[in-house]
Amino acid sequence: MKRNVFYFGLEPLKARYTYQLCEEWMPKTFEVYKDRLNFIPIPGEFDPDQEIKVGAVLDAIGRGKYSLTQCQNFLKMIYDGTVKDGDIIFLQDYWTPGLDAIWYALDLYNIKVKVYGMLHAQSVDEYDFTYPMAYWMRHYELGLDQRMSGIFVGSTIHKEQLRAAGFKAPIHVVSLPIHKQATLDVLPNYADAMAHGLLKKKNVIVYSSRFDKEKNPFFMLEVAEKFLQAYPDYEWHVTTSGKEFRSMLPGVIDAMNGLANRQPRFKMLKGLTKQEYYLELATCKVQFNTSLQDYVSWTVIESTAFGADIVFPNFRSFPEFIDSSRLYKPFDVNDALKTLVTVLTNTKTHYDIVDRSDLGRQMEGYIIANDFDKEICIWYETEYCKALISAEIKNNQLELEL
Repeated sequence: MKRNVFYFGLEPLKARYTYQLCEEWMPKTFEVYKDRLNFIPIPGEFDPDQEIKVGAVLDAIGRGKYSLTQCQNFLKMIYDGTVKDGDIIFLQDYWTPGLDAIWYALDLYNIKVKVYGMLHAQSVDEYDFTYPMAYWMRHYELGLDQRMSGIFVGSTIHKEQLRAAGFKAPIHVVSLPIHKQATLDVLPNYADAMAHGLLKKKNVIVYSSRFDKEKNPFFMLEVAEKFLQAYPDYEWHVTTSGKEFRSMLPGVIDAMNGLANRQPRFKMLKGLTKQEYYLELATCKVQFNTSLQDYVSWTVIESTAFGADIVFPNFRSFPEFIDSSRLYKPFDVNDALKTLVTVLTNTKTHYDIVDRSDLGRQMEGYIIANDFDKEICIWYETEYCKALISAEIKNNQLELEL
C-alpha cells in the first residue's frame, strides 16, 4: 500500500527560487518513488504577485498566512481520514507556523506519522534575522525537533551548531536541493550554445545576494568601487527579481544608488525574470559574494550551474565546498580585490558544486522513501550517496520491466 508524502512547500513566488523549488524540483524528486509514495502538495493562500513588504527572506505576514492556511487544509485531511499511520509530512521550511495544531490533532486521533524538514538557518545562527528572537523561538525549535524523523541542512557547520543547541533528531547534510537539469532548461539550448561557442563571456562581475545586514552589502560596495576604478574594461552588476531594490539595513540602498550615479559601470538590474538572471550568470565571469550568513548559497549553486567562476569569503560554510583559491579573507577589502583579480586571470568552472547539490536533493527523496536514518553528508560522502541513488534507480527500473 502506498504511503502519502504531504508536502508543505514555501510560497511559490515566481520572482524567487521558491517557485522552482516547490512546484518543480521537489515534485520531480519524488517521481522516482511514485510506485510506493503519493506526493501530495498542501496548498496555502498567497498572492502570486506578492512583494516582500517586511522581512528578509519571505514576507513577515505572508509567510504566516500561507503556513497557517496549509495547516488548516491539512487538519481537514486528518478529519476526512486522508492521513494514515505511516504517512509522511515533509516541511520545506522548519519555520512553518501552525504545526502545533497538527501535532495536537494527530495525537488525539492516535495517528503516527514521520516528519522531515529542511532547516535553512533559524536562531542558532547569530547572523540570521531570527537570532534576536531566540529567547522565545528556541523553545519552539527544540519542541519541533522532538517530532522530527530527519532534518536536512546545507553544511556541516550548521549541523554542529544545531547539535550544540540541543537538537537530537538525525541531521543530514545535503546542500540546497536544486534540480540541475530543470534549472538549465530555463535557458533553452544553453548546452548547445556553450558547446558551439555561441554564448560569450563578458567582462562582468555579478553580485546577486540580498542587501540585508547578514549579506554584508556595504563591504561589496567598497570592493566594487575600488575594482571598477582599477579596471575600466569591466562592469559590476547587482541583480534582483524584485520591482525595486530593498533592504532592512538602513542606508545601503542609498549607498548603492550613490555608487551607480558616480560610476556608470556599476549597474543595478531590477525586475529580472529567471531567464534573464540565468543569462547574466551564463555570460558573466565571476559571481562575487560577501555573506556572513550563508549555509551554502543559492547564488553559488546557480552560478556554477551556468559556468560562472566564484569569489567568496573564507567564512562559515564556504570552505567546506569552495576551492581555497576562490576564497578571500573576510572583511579584508584588499584581499578580496587580490583574489578577484587572480581568479579573473584564470577562470574555471565548478560544476561539482551544483552536481553534489543535485545529489543532495535526490538524497532527500531517498531518505524519506526508505526511512533511512543513518546521517549522511554529500560533501564528504559523495560516492556513497551516488551508490545509494544508483541502486535505487536500478531497482526501480527492474521493477518497471517486470
